[in-house]
Parts: sequence; structure tokens; C-alpha cells
Amino acid sequence: MPYDGRGLKFGTVAENYDLYRPSPPESAKEIAGDLRGLKVLEVGAGTGKLTRFLLDLGAKVSVIEPDGDMRKVLTRHSPTVRVLLGHAESVPAEDASFDAVFSSSAWHWFAQPEATNEVARVLRDNGTLQVWWNGFSRDVPWMVELTKLREREDDANRPPRGWRAQFDSEGPFVDQHDFSIDWTWPRTVDEVVANFATYSGSIIRSEADQIELSQKVRAQLVERFAHGIVELPMTLRGTTARRRPR
Repeated sequence: MPYDGRGLKFGTVAENYDLYRPSPPESAKEIAGDLRGLKVLEVGAGTGKLTRFLLDLGAKVSVIEPDGDMRKVLTRHSPTVRVLLGHAESVPAEDASFDAVFSSSAWHWFAQPEATNEVARVLRDNGTLQVWWNGFSRDVPWMVELTKLREREDDANRPPRGWRAQFDSEGPFVDQHDFSIDWTWPRTVDEVVANFATYSGSIIRSEADQIELSQKVRAQLVERFAHGIVELPMTLRGTTARRRPR
């Protein structure tokens, strides 16, 4: 995993990650499509926020999550899922094993083109790849200012923040389609502060710096919303594509 293993540090906040990160909105069902009875692989499944969504849609879900602490939370909530011990770049499954592959807020952590090629290997012909990012809207000025607090400009290991997957036109994926769904997530000030503490930009900081970050986030929120409910503007963005027939 690139970025100095930073993507494997989320296990240190696994319980809070599951409590305070968003689940997909109901409107995401339109993007996911009819998954009833389909064999679905979720790569970089975290604590299973998307996993539970896929199970509710009737999918037969297998997951890959390299972080053991994150995986423990996932399997506690979803004990029926099939757990594969691997990585996006090395999936322990046979060729054409799955009808669809999903990844939510994790694709930027994977080494490319290895992950893309490996996903293509385990997908059946004409199977679907769906790469999602579910987070704060980036076109709302006050949210942009708040989100800036989360990352340090001098952080050399900060992963690039793209909101779409990119595939070689001559590669294994065709019919690439980018999508964006806006939705609103009501949260308390405390919940938003706790959410910020689950991002890598906070996790890698010293304890003192984490406290300072939480204080700054809280101050901005209280100034705008007092201690009431924060109507967070959210956007589910991503890319869908179809596995080119072999």
C-alpha cells in the first residue's frame, strides 16, 4: 500500500470510524443497481459501512480489508460475509469469480495499475466495477474551509484526493461513467468533531495536535451552528465501469 503505509493506520480508530463515518445514502441504491443474488467483492471494506448496504440489497458479499482491527468491527456487524485475506493488488480468488466489485473511499490507497488489473482479473466478462467516495461536499464554501483543517500542507505522504477513477481506454474496462449524488447528513457538533478524528490527516498527528485540530473544528462549527444540529452537505461521487469481454 502506498503513502508509507498510512492507509493501514485506520485500525487505531476502528470503533469510532464505524460510529462516525457516513453510510451510503438511500439514493445510492440507484447507482448500485439490482444486486440480488450476485457475487460481489468489496475491496478496502473498512469496518463495513458499505458492506452492510450491499448485504441489504441482496448481494452475496466477499470482502478484503487488510487492517485486522477494521476487519474485526466489520465481521462483528456482518458475520455472514466471506473474508478474503489479501489486498486490492493481490486478490485470493480465481479468474472471473465475481459479478461486481465495489470500493468506497479506498481506491486512492491502492497501487495502480496493479489494483485495476487485479480487479479486472476476478471480474466476469461484462461485470461491473463501482468506485465510490462518500464525503463532504466540496462546492460549499464553509465546508471547504472546515475540511482544510483536516490536512496539513506539509504532509508529504498525503494521498491525492481524486473523486473519480481513471482507466486506460485500451485497458480492461469500458463504458466508464462518472456520477455525483448530493445528500444531507444531520449531525451534532460532537459527532462532526469525532468524524474529523477518523481521517488520516488527524490520525498521523501527535496527541496534542489532534486535540488542537478538534478544538479548531468545534470552534468553527459552534460559531456557525451554536450547539445545534449541523446539516452537513454531503456528496457521493465516483465512477462505474464494465469489464471488457476477454
